[in-house]
Amino acid sequence: MNMDEIFKLAAAIITSLGGAALILAAFSSWLGGIWAKRMLQNERAKHSETLEELKKELDLLKQKELTRHFDKLAIYKDVVHIISEILRELEAVASSNQPSISPEVKHSFALNRNKAYGYISLVSNQNVMDSYNDMIDFFIPVIYENESATWEDMRAKADSMLNAMRTDLGIQDGQVIYRGSR
Repeated sequence: MNMDEIFKLAAAIITSLGGAALILAAFSSWLGGIWAKRMLQNERAKHSETLEELKKELDLLKQKELTRHFDKLAIYKDVVHIISEILRELEAVASSNQPSISPEVKHSFALNRNKAYGYISLVSNQNVMDSYNDMIDFFIPVIYENESATWEDMRAKADSMLNAMRTDLGIQDGQVIYRGSR
């Protein structure tokens, strides 16, 4: 065998291997693309499932929070009614329109203030509880022990409780302050 034949044989071997390598590379690229697409589809499917689960959880949390918010509103509304009743009586006594608080209002206040305490404790934070307790502790001697108090002081206690409730409800419009003259 001479050098020419050796080069021809080597070229033939390289050419045949190169063609196979080219075919093998093309096949590998095609097969790799298919696998990559399948893996991407699987990953997308997993992420879609996870996203749907998270959306459902978020919807449940939103509904829970919305229900809790409406429960707070309803309870706070009831508390405002209770406090409004006693403030109406205290104002009438303070302005000398009636000599004393009626026994029915005293009884209603005693019953409802404890209910309100329980309701508030179920949905509120400690700031609301503290403000409510501060107001009730202020009213008790005025109602039951004939201690005197100014209308401004009574209203300030009620406003403080209302502001604590507003903060708890997420109302960020500032504090409610009485700016009238009476």
